[in-house]
Amino acid sequence: MSTEKRFCDKCMQRTEHDVVEDPEAIYTYKRRRKYVCSQCKHSSFKRGLRPSAESVY
Repeated sequence: MSTEKRFCDKCMQRTEHDVVEDPEAIYTYKRRRKYVCSQCKHSSFKRGLRPSAESVY
């Protein structure tokens, strides 16, 4: 399971979020993924972070 530093709607701060993997999903950065906050365990669906490579734009 991967983690990302995201803003939590319940904690109101940037915390580590675990990405809940869906095995049959095709992953692109525009797809909404399920994230779970590691501090308060609040789960939410958010878009993935944009890739950092300049060649993608």
